[in-house]
Amino acid sequence: MLSHCGKWPLLYFHLLCLALVASITIDEQCKHAIDSCDRCLSTHLNCAWCTDKTYDMRSRCLSRETLLSLNCSEASIYENQPQLELLQHRPLKDYEARDEQAVQVTPQRVFLKLVKDNTQRIKLSYRAAGNNPLDLYVLMDLTWTMRDDKDTLEKLGAELTQTLRSLTDNYRLGFGSFADKPELPMIMPQLRKNPCAAERESCEPTYDYRHHLKLTEDVEAFTAAVAASKITGNLDNLEGGLDALMQVIVCPKQIGWKQQARKVVILVTDGFMHFAGDGLLAGVTQRNDRQCHLNKAGEYTGSLTYDYPSLEEIYRELLRRKINVIFAVTEEVFSTYKELSGLMQEISNVEILSADSSNILELIKKSYESFIKRTQFGDNSPDFIKVEYFTDCAGQFPSLRKRNYCNNVSQGKEIEFFLDVTLTDYPENGVLNHKIRVEEASLSEYMEIDVELQRPCPCEEPPEPDDEYARFQCDNQGYLNCGMCVCDEGWTGTFCNCPTDPSNATTNEALLRTCRQPLDKEGNSLATEVCSNHGDCECGSCLCDPGYTGNFCECLECIDCDEERAECYCGQCVCKYGWSGTQCNCKDSTDECTGPTGEICSGRGSCDCGVCRCREPYLGEFCEIDAEKDNKLCQFYEPCVICLIAQKQHMGSCENVNEICFSAQYNERFTHLFVNELEAETVCLVRIVNKHGIQCDSYFNYQVIDHANYLAIQANDCEPVNIFAMFGYIAALTVLLGAFIIGLIWWCLRMKDAREYARFVQEQKNSARQENPIYRDPIKRYEVPRALSSTNNTDNPFAD
Repeated sequence: MLSHCGKWPLLYFHLLCLALVASITIDEQCKHAIDSCDRCLSTHLNCAWCTDKTYDMRSRCLSRETLLSLNCSEASIYENQPQLELLQHRPLKDYEARDEQAVQVTPQRVFLKLVKDNTQRIKLSYRAAGNNPLDLYVLMDLTWTMRDDKDTLEKLGAELTQTLRSLTDNYRLGFGSFADKPELPMIMPQLRKNPCAAERESCEPTYDYRHHLKLTEDVEAFTAAVAASKITGNLDNLEGGLDALMQVIVCPKQIGWKQQARKVVILVTDGFMHFAGDGLLAGVTQRNDRQCHLNKAGEYTGSLTYDYPSLEEIYRELLRRKINVIFAVTEEVFSTYKELSGLMQEISNVEILSADSSNILELIKKSYESFIKRTQFGDNSPDFIKVEYFTDCAGQFPSLRKRNYCNNVSQGKEIEFFLDVTLTDYPENGVLNHKIRVEEASLSEYMEIDVELQRPCPCEEPPEPDDEYARFQCDNQGYLNCGMCVCDEGWTGTFCNCPTDPSNATTNEALLRTCRQPLDKEGNSLATEVCSNHGDCECGSCLCDPGYTGNFCECLECIDCDEERAECYCGQCVCKYGWSGTQCNCKDSTDECTGPTGEICSGRGSCDCGVCRCREPYLGEFCEIDAEKDNKLCQFYEPCVICLIAQKQHMGSCENVNEICFSAQYNERFTHLFVNELEAETVCLVRIVNKHGIQCDSYFNYQVIDHANYLAIQANDCEPVNIFAMFGYIAALTVLLGAFIIGLIWWCLRMKDAREYARFVQEQKNSARQENPIYRDPIKRYEVPRALSSTNNTDNPFAD
């Protein structure tokens, strides 16, 4: 065993070998990008470009370490410099009254320097803060059918306080109500002042939306506001809930939304809602402008001016202002609202409301808990910057999954998201600095990313067209600037060694284009790599590295193609006539796949290099076995086996045995052998009637070796049963069995009697005489005491 001292040098040696292999691999990728600094740095993250004029190697694009070893000055090396820096990283914390701000997302600010096509990963942590502020606005349908629901909400009082305190100590309540647009056909004009007249009741004139109470901590004020609100009515079963919801969203000052609070609207209704376009029925044609139109009394003044908003407009505003909505609806309309909520599931929920809203507190608690157990992040990244999210949702999954949301996360658990940020292209406007905000969908919590895009090779070296050494580097037909040749008129190419004339390309980029492999037949789409990154482009033609060939160095050279059997085509052996297989070592003949039946693979597969490739579910050397139905070779050999068994058991000679046990294809008779037992896995059954008239089963297996047929047969000679012996055995067995049963019964009875007698004797021993204490014997006896008895009879007056 090696000592610890002996292990370390060995470990360093292995690490050095790995580093050298990695370095060689990077240099191999970089060395062909010799035409420009931009192309060099975009080839690989670790490629670097040397602008040193005294550098005399052909390839200026290598790894930084290699360039330094080849005497390129460090100041003349341009390289990719991705950067990640945390600018603000406050730890997660719960809400504290003295601070009035929780931290639910960390880090808060990050700086990224992005290199094109390189991905950088940022770790973002999220935890729902305990005791976070809750702003709950109750938006209630107060049409005629909801009058008992209003009464229920009015009576909640202490129960509402208790429920909210179980969620958070820092809560506020607000209240608003809605009905519908006060115009035909939403109402009857003659019932405008009292829409409940049809029910022979008096109620409030129809209004669209009315804001009753700004968000407040005073629960008693909330109860009073609900009590002061009045029932109204409309004509149809569709209400203006979306009009009301839009005003609740876009009027933050009037409603009183707090920036740091979790904002929740619970919309309570038993009916459906009007959507955008329904306002045309009432002559309202102007599109909803998504602006606040509440007067000082809280009345919505745009009811007859603006159409109902669309669901998409509601969704966008809810997302933008971080407001969650709970649809508390009756069972009759639940399915409709369920579909509606599904379109904006990250910020909405739907629950079934009882007929009188008695379970509204339960719904508030249930929905709030579902909101805090769910999180989703999004961002405003531009098209040229790709952001992907990965998470295991606090251990819900064994590994990271590509997703930007998590559900059913226990409260208090920290969730980690990993953001992969990639610069896919440079913006057309040339702006290099951008800001990306990664936001939680339902909270005002975010991480801001300051992004700087690295432009490759910002070289500003002054041109020196007359410098001798600079011209020498470019074949004296141009001069070197920033490590790249600027060619004289009439010359082009990486080293200005390609003359330009009407038949040639006039720019180096045009030459490189001819060295890029076309990806479609028309040549409209070209590969990004020049000469497939396996060679150099010289004046529009590819000079390939050893081991590669093709017009674009796209093919490997063939190594093991036998010239007699195949020709090399782009790294692959193309077989000549009569040969097949990956190495052209298989003859096209199907003799090896032709079974005794004369069929190729029994018609159930294909012949591949002399071996049958069977289709499902067939098996066997010749695909002859169908596990559920038959075996073609068993059926083929069966007539021959029957004849051979008949001859062996002297059942008469089989006249055509030579015909049926003879291979007409190869002109030879089948070889057979009778055995006591068969050991092969594949066994065939043959059933014949023997000379005794008994149906008897025998078995055999087969082998085909070099087209010769070999049969191993287990022939069973089923003898008839001796009836007299059989009856004798049965009679003797019956007598013995009867005697045994009688003896068993007698022994059982004796054992039972013995147990009963023993029990009787034991009870006699344990018995004791007992008398009734209240019993009195009717016979009385009296004896004269001896002291009173006398021999003198005269003393006894009754003596004789």
